[in-house]
Amino acid sequence: MNLKYDLLVFLILCIHIIGCQGQKADGIENRNLPNIVLIVADDMGYGDPGCYNPESKIPTPNMDELSKWGVRYTDAHAAASVCTPARYGILTGRYCWRSRLKKGVLWSGYDDPLIPLERETLASLLKNHGYKTGVVGKWHLGMNFLQKDQISFVNPKDYHFSGLNGTRDVDFSAPIYNGPNYLGFDYSFVSAAGHNMEPHCFIENDFALGIPDIWREAKVPLWQGVSASEVHEGWMVDGWDDRQVGPDLTESAMNFITTAHTENPDEPFFLYFPTVSPHRPCTPPDFIKGKSQAGERGDMVAEFDWSVGEIMKTLARLGIEDNTILIVTSDNGATRVSDDGKDYGHKSCGDLRGYKGGLYEGGHRVPFIVSWPNQLQAGTVEDRLVCQTDFYTTFSKIVGEPVKNGSGEDSYDFLFTAKDDREARNSLIMQNYGGDFAIRQGDWKLLLNGNQTVGKNELYDLKNDPNESVNLVLDNPKKINELTSLLTRQKRKGYSNEILIAGDNNQFSKFKAP
Repeated sequence: MNLKYDLLVFLILCIHIIGCQGQKADGIENRNLPNIVLIVADDMGYGDPGCYNPESKIPTPNMDELSKWGVRYTDAHAAASVCTPARYGILTGRYCWRSRLKKGVLWSGYDDPLIPLERETLASLLKNHGYKTGVVGKWHLGMNFLQKDQISFVNPKDYHFSGLNGTRDVDFSAPIYNGPNYLGFDYSFVSAAGHNMEPHCFIENDFALGIPDIWREAKVPLWQGVSASEVHEGWMVDGWDDRQVGPDLTESAMNFITTAHTENPDEPFFLYFPTVSPHRPCTPPDFIKGKSQAGERGDMVAEFDWSVGEIMKTLARLGIEDNTILIVTSDNGATRVSDDGKDYGHKSCGDLRGYKGGLYEGGHRVPFIVSWPNQLQAGTVEDRLVCQTDFYTTFSKIVGEPVKNGSGEDSYDFLFTAKDDREARNSLIMQNYGGDFAIRQGDWKLLLNGNQTVGKNELYDLKNDPNESVNLVLDNPKKINELTSLLTRQKRKGYSNEILIAGDNNQFSKFKAP
């Protein structure tokens, strides 16, 4: 290793240390703070779980049971209808279109990190309050790999549709920089961008597990009869098995919970568990295959439900389920069909219009179940508007941290909607794959679709038309102007939660200690 390389590593580590300053526990009493487990599916739709769709062709007994213990939200939304911007919103409490990513997603594990080191995340927020923090699953927010024999990071591809142009010049023996461990996570066990994108390997605490030295071809199955839909070419580690990614991640998630609690039973932990299921390629493990009546995609939803059940069993085995907030949701809406092009008569987004990637409700209205025994009324159905950016302010309230300027700009406390019968937010900005916007206020929703001509836009009254079937745009010019002005104002200001930005943090209810 040469002097230039040593200098680069030293400088990056210095940046990491500076970025992590203030993230250590501040000595406050943590015994009454709840553990938090946030499980996020990848492309699970509103119509997939049985508790949302009685006609679902997929068995989801664990999510169904969890909904009986907690609160099932029926008007909850991802921050975007595709995964990278939605995950950015989950971790930062900020709409992703305020970042450099104005549309689309990141297209490999090698992309430059989307979240700056100085921005507070759910992990750094909770770490400041004594939480042991971990992420297990699909990251897909960028991290930096070093090139071979150089002092610069690899260049990610910028074209994705064919799955080609994989990156070859990667030093997998070197540390990986600016990933989860730089953003407040004490522990990370992740795939850089999912099981369909390069590199095809696991990464644990900034190091690849094994040296990926097998070149995987795009969309070529590793085994006969196993899907390779949407698989990109790139380096793969020996022994990689798409069918085992979900079970391996689930085992790692269970191990994190067990270790965090047994080593420090008086300290809370936070686990962010973004699974790869049911995203393509749909490759359910053998013990799940055939469980659903909705093809391999349905089996992948069943796999996700199994993962939820394993986490529930782990919490129960450790005796900590009563002091754990368990949240189950999805990063965006579903695809319509399985990898073979069939829908099997299953409505992955229920009766909602649209699917993943679009502005219609099916693209971003998602399952959202929250269990917190002794705090939230079991079996509650909550119909108030919620967005996944709201995790940031909600967790801030739980730990008693006032929301600061420059953090959680688009985040509200959603838990008091269930506790105090009050509305958290009455507006929401939604974004599709192409970077177009929709604005929601109350029951009204305006879809702009990239057009500035009113007659080509769409306006719906979701209260009377939840399926978005009657376009009212020509009959309501005043409402069009109101919603357009609201969207413009929130975009220009750089935030949407004006109450929190103004510093009024006393409006929210306090939680009693469990």
